[in-house]
Amino acid sequence: MKNIQPLFLIILLICSCNSSTKEREPTKSKTEMDYEIADMFLEYDAEKIGLISIIKDIPHEKANSVLIDYLTKTYGSTMLTMENPEYVVKVIDTIARKNNLPKKITASIIFSYQYEMITRDEIVEDAMDEMQEYDYEPADQY
Repeated sequence: MKNIQPLFLIILLICSCNSSTKEREPTKSKTEMDYEIADMFLEYDAEKIGLISIIKDIPHEKANSVLIDYLTKTYGSTMLTMENPEYVVKVIDTIARKNNLPKKITASIIFSYQYEMITRDEIVEDAMDEMQEYDYEPADQY
């Protein structure tokens, strides 16, 4: 009887270790990862999204949802998006239906975000990039 108890304890310990390794976190799909990346990207654009939601008179959450969907669906297909207007139309249609918005408003939100609204940070980054590209020579050499 004394030998059975330690053996039983060892078996119980081994079984509990094996069951805990099986309960690992499931791996995320590519789509889930794309949504997470888009969400993280948009965290830095809260000002833009807030302004767009006011201008377009839609809730902030809906504007954010539209942009997350758009970035997710076009993230890995930049060339397809630029070369195939039908792809963009289909993406806009899908996003509009999902968010229960007219296609015109959906396209307007995306256009404003992509091409109209420039934040202070983007202006500073662009200026710094231009300065780095500019071949600066001190004036005292002339």
